[in-house]
Amino acid sequence: MEFQQIVTSKIYKLVTDQIKQMVYHKKLRKGDKLPSERELASRLGVSRSAVREALRSLEMMGLLVSSHGRGTFVADSFPQEKLFEPLSLIYALEDNLTELSEVRSILEIQCAGLAAERISPEEKATLKEYIEQLINSQEESKLAEIDKDFHTLIVMASHNKLLYYLYSSIHEVVRSYIGTMHRLIIANPENSKVLLKQHILIYESITTGNAKQARDAMAEHMQFVRTFF
Repeated sequence: MEFQQIVTSKIYKLVTDQIKQMVYHKKLRKGDKLPSERELASRLGVSRSAVREALRSLEMMGLLVSSHGRGTFVADSFPQEKLFEPLSLIYALEDNLTELSEVRSILEIQCAGLAAERISPEEKATLKEYIEQLINSQEESKLAEIDKDFHTLIVMASHNKLLYYLYSSIHEVVRSYIGTMHRLIIANPENSKVLLKQHILIYESITTGNAKQARDAMAEHMQFVRTFF
């Protein structure tokens, strides 16, 4: 049995990841010009060769475009052949959450039903912890994070690897979407009560093994959320 030696992450990959995250969080937007290689290297505390390799990698991905004599820019659109890379969703769904909501509903409603049939004892216990935290926590940012983890766990509890893979491919965008919608909804205390009641019903339906009720409860929750945009 042969093992491959573990090597530390290459610096250019860390640079690549940082630029990706800036696009995810819209600190870099379509058409924005990046600093020069020299300036980026200085700001990041890395070599110019590492910056050059990172930029080349991001160009190949389609995220950046380089114009001779003008510099490097965030792409205005994402190449069609890269459409299923998670970053491309930032472009496809910018200022339009309807499609994301529809995809999320399709995945999560069915995953709720499957989770009711397949959830493990350990997953039930974790889901219960999330519900208790949603009931007891008063901190907005913490509630949003728990909400995200609650929905992710339900997808995992479906024990369908392909469904989880599909959900994971839009994971970053979904988590951002949930956080944004959560803040909008709980701005009204009455909505907070409705949201909590819906999560409790989803939890009870899944943990008692009622697949139909789980799907119906998730569908009602998704429809409620969609009324806020």
